[in-house]
Order: sequence, then structure tokens, then C-alpha cells
Amino acid sequence: MRKTATSQELEGQVIDPGVIDSVRSSVFEPTPVKRFPCRVCSTPGATERSDGLCWVCSRLKFSAWRDREAQVPTLE
Repeated sequence: MRKTATSQELEGQVIDPGVIDSVRSSVFEPTPVKRFPCRVCSTPGATERSDGLCWVCSRLKFSAWRDREAQVPTLE
């Protein structure tokens, strides 16, 4: 069986308020994302995670891949 901590044992444990504040800010505050122009259409909104494409060009790229895979190759 595991021993559970009692309230008397927890009273002696103190966490530095600076540590709590730094953890709270890193968890709850959004991190800024660097945005730059899209490689295809030059509209702002591309990120490093999106391969330099805005969300519209990224969706068009994925749908073009899906359409290409769906086409049946013709054999002559």
C-alpha cells in the first residue's frame, strides 16, 4: 500500500513563489509565432512550421496531392 501525505507533512513543503510565477507564465501565456510572407502568394501568415506557406496555399497543396493520388494512371 502507498502511504498518502497528510496535511502535517505538506505544511513543511514550500515552493518559491518565483518558480510558481515562471511556470504559470510559461504555461498560460501564448508564445509569439514569427510570421513572414508566403512563398507562393506573398501574403503574410506563413510560419516556419508550415514550410513557408500560408494556410490557403498549404490546403491547396494537400488537396492537390490527394487528387493526384486518387487519379488512376493510364497504361498505354
